[in-house]
Amino acid sequence: KTLNEPTLQEAPSTMTINYIGLVILIIGGLFLLMAIAQPKNFIVYKGLIARSEVCWGEGNGPKVMAAYSLMMIVFGLLLMFRVFGKQEEKED
Repeated sequence: KTLNEPTLQEAPSTMTINYIGLVILIIGGLFLLMAIAQPKNFIVYKGLIARSEVCWGEGNGPKVMAAYSLMMIVFGLLLMFRVFGKQEEKED
């Protein structure tokens, strides 16, 4: 063990930061999904859809953004429940 290597007992705050970030990721995906489901004349919505339509073709912007928001939600949930990205315990 090196001098600067933190252990779980020494750094419990890093675990809470990960959960806060994942919750923000999931909430962001939900807000994006709600914005796509109920389109408004909101400048952020127009910018996201315009960029998606340039990349994925005319008329596909809302579909691509809905798929992106669902991927954000699923990825956040998988990380939150530690389906992947688990920390390996080191043997001394």
